[in-house]
Amino acid sequence: MASSNNTGNNEELTPSVEETLLNESGSIARVKSFSWIWFINKKRIHDIDPVQCGKWMFFFSPFKTALMDDIVGTAVLDGVVVEAKYSNPETLIAAGSKQGVCCFYLNGNDRESHKRVLSYMLENGLIRKTKTGKLYNISFRFDTETYAGKYKGSGFHGKIKLADFVDLETGEFI
Repeated sequence: MASSNNTGNNEELTPSVEETLLNESGSIARVKSFSWIWFINKKRIHDIDPVQCGKWMFFFSPFKTALMDDIVGTAVLDGVVVEAKYSNPETLIAAGSKQGVCCFYLNGNDRESHKRVLSYMLENGLIRKTKTGKLYNISFRFDTETYAGKYKGSGFHGKIKLADFVDLETGEFI
């Protein structure tokens, strides 16, 4: 078979990833891909245990994303989490999606990290409330559950819930 010298335009086949360093040491990065916008503390990324890793999530409208970089970036810059990501709004809008997701990553066995993340989410109004004003009892999801395809519709029941840390009526930590 003859080989061609024509390499063509491989840019269409190669996913585009843009990385921006956010601090002087270069340890905090914002990484934009087609699907996600990540914020990562490169110096502390190994603090995340692949077996214990999971996330607290919240959902957002792709048309209301002006503060997403600030909310997610600040969580990593201020040490609330080592890693966080949110759905790329441009991709969501182009696909006609009505909802994106944001994930704050931590080790599931680290109670203090749970409290730090949940406190941040509550302070920033990222946990929805019912019509009566009670907080939804959101679940922490381990990555192993996500990889196994365990979702709400498939009978997923989180082992760790908001109510394990917070009074859903008052929003106060227990």
